[in-house]
Amino acid sequence: MASLAFYLSAAVLLAQSSVAFNCSIPPVYVDIHKRVTHFTDNFQYGSFVGVGTPAQNHSLWPSLTQNQTSFGASTYCDGNSTLRDCKESTGGFFASGDSTSFSEDKGYQTLDTASNSTFENSYFGQDTLRLYTHYFETDGAWQTLIDNFTVEVVEEGSTVPGVVGIGSSSTVLNDLSASNQICGKMYSLYIGQGFDRAGGKVNGSNVFGGYDAGRFVDPVHKYNMSAAGTNQLSVRVKDIIISETNKANTNVSLFDAAAFPSMSSRPDAFDAEITTDQYPLSLPYEITQNFISHLDAEEDNTWGDNSLKLKNAFNGSLTIVLDDGFEVTLPSEVLMNASNITPVQSRAKDSKEPFFLSAAFLTQVYLMADFEKQSFFLATAVQKNNMVMPTTFCPGSTPTAYQRPNQGAFVKQGLIGAIVGGILGGIGIGICVYCFVASCRRRVAERRIEKRAEEGRKAAKMAQFEVEEVMEFDPPPKSATPFFWKKR
Repeated sequence: MASLAFYLSAAVLLAQSSVAFNCSIPPVYVDIHKRVTHFTDNFQYGSFVGVGTPAQNHSLWPSLTQNQTSFGASTYCDGNSTLRDCKESTGGFFASGDSTSFSEDKGYQTLDTASNSTFENSYFGQDTLRLYTHYFETDGAWQTLIDNFTVEVVEEGSTVPGVVGIGSSSTVLNDLSASNQICGKMYSLYIGQGFDRAGGKVNGSNVFGGYDAGRFVDPVHKYNMSAAGTNQLSVRVKDIIISETNKANTNVSLFDAAAFPSMSSRPDAFDAEITTDQYPLSLPYEITQNFISHLDAEEDNTWGDNSLKLKNAFNGSLTIVLDDGFEVTLPSEVLMNASNITPVQSRAKDSKEPFFLSAAFLTQVYLMADFEKQSFFLATAVQKNNMVMPTTFCPGSTPTAYQRPNQGAFVKQGLIGAIVGGILGGIGIGICVYCFVASCRRRVAERRIEKRAEEGRKAAKMAQFEVEEVMEFDPPPKSATPFFWKKR
């Protein structure tokens, strides 16, 4: 009986786990690119999200630490905001008074603390959130609605107020999951490079309840979420290598004590949080100093983020090596932009701030987070992806990249295309010749049938009359020249 009870209990648990997550529900794909936002005339980069009735469209920046989804009030830039290019950087403005579906909630307690929010003055309310799916910029969009969604309206602050909160208690993920619009609290992100600080043209995407199978390549690396702090996405960095392009044996490790005599020994690996809240990487002081000395960098604040600037151009890359062997390489166009500004920021020797692998890191990485099972995955991102392949991310599973066909040299060189084209062209010509010959034959046959039918009609018509036999007669005399003559 004990054995039977055990198997029955196991069956019940299995059934419950299967019912808890409906992995047949398709994910919600929300693109990230530039668009004109509400109450602004300029294009702003962010997630295609709207709020209110009628809809007020915005470009919201995804935050891996913030839980609330927030919008800048129409007066956000009128006060003491220190946000760089404020009116062009808010992600759009939200006028709650213009929405017929907005209802203020003065008793709502925010899910964000002072440590994961820099907003100084805001209020909350319920409204209709609109997530727009927009695969290609030339195509139309359709929307997924979250009714009675709690929005934060930010009236004052120092950072971008338009934010999609994807923290551990994300209201977007909670509401989508609770209403069975996604299979569970699953999320994937490719930040892209289409924003001004990155200076690129590649757009990004959010996938709620799934991942874009065409946006990354195998292998996929799994990590456990951290239970401490506001950011659960933390990894361990064991090496950082700078390489000069097109030159052999030029790899220099910023951890190598032999290459940097100022260090007495090799530094220990360090833990770094993955964040979208800033663009430049924030590395340990010793590592930062080695970067400065090796590339002859200097402090610079052109972008207001204390990114280091190189005195001379450098054609190379920077590779970050995690403790499990996963390598992420920042190519030359990311390591140094057109103004020689790098994606590494200066750091004070006595700073107690966390170390960050930031948006610059995520321009090369695809992130997939399983908040149900407290794990996340990283993989090398596909920069230029011509396919959008939203795939359901079932809790507890490992994402699988789309397997692209393995093309041999024959295919890659385009020879098979030429052969196929020749075959298809020959078949086409043959079909045309066949159709021409068949048409000619059909016309000849039709003419023969018409001729026979005409002869038959004439014969039938002649058969209706009696033809009288007459005697032969001489023609008229040659001397006579009448106008005409008749038989009598």
